[in-house]
This record gives sequence, structure tokens and C-alpha cells, in this order.
Amino acid sequence: MTSPTTDVFDITGKRALVTGASRGIGRAIALAFAGAGAHVVAAARTEEALKETASLAADAPGKIDILATDLRTPESAEAAIHSAAETLGGLDILVNNAADDHDSSIEKTDLAVFQRVVELNLQSCWVMTKAAAQYLKDGGGKVINIASVLGLVGMLDNSAYIAAKHGLLGVTKAVALEWARAGVQVNAIAPGFVDTAMIGNLKEDEALASYVRKKTPMGRAAQPEEYAGPAIFLASPASDFMTGQVLVVDGGYSAQ
Repeated sequence: MTSPTTDVFDITGKRALVTGASRGIGRAIALAFAGAGAHVVAAARTEEALKETASLAADAPGKIDILATDLRTPESAEAAIHSAAETLGGLDILVNNAADDHDSSIEKTDLAVFQRVVELNLQSCWVMTKAAAQYLKDGGGKVINIASVLGLVGMLDNSAYIAAKHGLLGVTKAVALEWARAGVQVNAIAPGFVDTAMIGNLKEDEALASYVRKKTPMGRAAQPEEYAGPAIFLASPASDFMTGQVLVVDGGYSAQ
């Protein structure tokens, strides 16, 4: 019997693929997993940034290998799964985190831009989850989709990103039902404003920082590291009876 305060969160020896791991939330999750004893493949487009992620885990009990790839095409997304599984000797945890954004009104958003945003934020997650089935269903596994609070609510001038994140939550629930009897849990984390390059420079853009403080009941943006705990929870036995759910970590944004 596991201890409710220790072993239930144990991911020692687990094999994980984390996308978008060159910075931000993806890097924080990859480092947290390695720090908890997991073997991680960190995937993103920029090899140098991935090497920095791996170097930060040099003294961790786990390990980080890197995979430089662009996940926008179905072929590269599927290949990333098989490459990671080969490196890891299987796959227990898939974290779909790679994302892109585009802020403009629908009238000013070209179809090509919409397709680019959907390809990375939604299509790649669907393709990778499908490709991971053969590995995750071999003894059970975990899928963690990094969605957004904008998968639950709307916002002005962000229709492509919002459409993709709403879709990702739909995929989360649908695949969770399909795989429930296979012992695979599929859940999502929905961040609010996070202090990363994706939303801009909060230190230098006071108008942006003020907007974030005003919109977030806790009065600040999250730090990427604040998503490490929720990710470990969803990757660990602690969440074995939780599937098809959205863990909202948004400083109270969606409670308004």
C-alpha cells in the first residue's frame, strides 16, 4: 500500500515526452519530471535552447535527452513519438505543451495564420496522442495536454488560439473516454496568464503588466514553475482515478 503523502506522487523511472520544452511551462515541467526521477525527452524546434534545458537537469536524479523537431506537420509529430519511445525504451507520459499564438481580430487574421496556430496547438496534439496509443496502452499511461483558460472562455482578438484551445479540451475529454478502460488517463491543465515570452515582456511593458494584474484576481501572472506541481500530480498515481478533466491553474481568472 502506498503512502498518501509520498509514494502516491512518485514518478521515479517513468518515461516522458514533453513538447515545447525549450522554455516556459514546457521547460519547467521537463525539469520537474527529471527532478522527480523520470527520464525525459524534451522536444522543441530550437536545439540550443533544448541543450540549456538539459544542462539545468545535470544534477537531477532523472535525465533529459533532447529532440529538435518542428511538430506542425503530421509526419514530424508522429515521428517525434516513435523517436522518443526509442530513446526512452517506451513511453509512460506524454505532455502536449508546444504552442503558438496570434493576436488579431478575425477580420485581420489570414486563413494561413489560423491554420498555423491550429496545426501546432491542436493538430499536433491529436496526432501525437494517436501515435502514442501503442506505447501508453501497454500497461497504462498518462496524457497531459497544456491547454489554456482560453479553452474555457473567450477574449477579444484571439480567435485562432481560442478555437485551438477549445478544441484541445474537446480532444482531452473524447480520448479520455475512449481510453478509460485501457488504464490511460487523459487530462489537461489550463493556465491563465503566465510570465513567458508568449504573452510579452511583463517587466518592460507596464501597460501589459497592468492589464494582467487587473484581469487576474491574484494580481499577478503565474511563473512557469508553478505548473510543475500540477503536472507531477497528473503524471503520478495520485491522479489514477481522474480522467477527462481540466485542472485550471489561472490565479482565479475563470472564477469571475
